[in-house]
Amino acid sequence: MSHLAWYTRRMKNMKTRNIINANNEDSTEPFAVAQHIILRNGWEYYLEAADSDGVAFGYVMGFANEWGSVSMEEIKPHITSIVRGDELNYIMPPFGYYWEDEEEHVDAYNEENLT
Repeated sequence: MSHLAWYTRRMKNMKTRNIINANNEDSTEPFAVAQHIILRNGWEYYLEAADSDGVAFGYVMGFANEWGSVSMEEIKPHITSIVRGDELNYIMPPFGYYWEDEEEHVDAYNEENLT
């Protein structure tokens, strides 16, 4: 079995954690984060599991904060930190988002920023 096939199968069985947009600008649909990655340049990726081609979709905070796809093979040499599974419980959500299982923080965010 190739490394990519093993990785893809393993990621599909990993625990995910949902982020939701706190300011309702885009969508209030939850997005399942399977892994949080930080690169040497400080960019942060909140990604779903990679597909069979090694491409993962998710939210990136870099020069601009945006949704998109990334090749895991392209960023692999630049990864300084990667968190998966239960360790996602120790990661802050991206700016403007909250973890679905921490909904009590939404009211505080909205009260502080929308009043």
